[in-house]
Amino acid sequence: MKGITLIGMPGSGKSTIGKKLAERLKFRFVDLDELIKEKIGRSHAEILEKDGRDALINLENQLTLELNFENTIFSPGGSIIYSLVAMEKLRAETTVIYLELPLQEIQKRLGKNPNSRGIVGLQENGLDNLYRERTPLYQKFALHTVSCFNTSDQQIIESILVFLRTLE
Repeated sequence: MKGITLIGMPGSGKSTIGKKLAERLKFRFVDLDELIKEKIGRSHAEILEKDGRDALINLENQLTLELNFENTIFSPGGSIIYSLVAMEKLRAETTVIYLELPLQEIQKRLGKNPNSRGIVGLQENGLDNLYRERTPLYQKFALHTVSCFNTSDQQIIESILVFLRTLE
């Protein structure tokens, strides 16, 4: 079966929802942040600080292009949308779903020190501008959008499953 990719801003719930959805569908779960840490031995924040934005985006792109997405729930970092090649692969091999949250909720979830998370573009642009920049890209690449505001994980998963049934 075709895989599923969850895209969205950092803090939108991609990993949390992805793990639960994978368990429900009996799919494997791949978190790109964890895969990077496993392969490179450093976190997003460390790579971003030491090697820079382009190095991190290139690494995300390279690892995404190497993956087999069959029966996989994929949770990439929010910056994956900057890689057209990776997004084309994801659109061809997975159902791309955007987990949408308002900026105020993203701010709340990221807490007082979002810079420690290794978010591409955050230090240069600030969260408000990053949100405005990325939102149209998430909308462009997603086949479906799920509003995650004031919604339980179970409701989000059910919404995704209902959408997936329409594709059968």
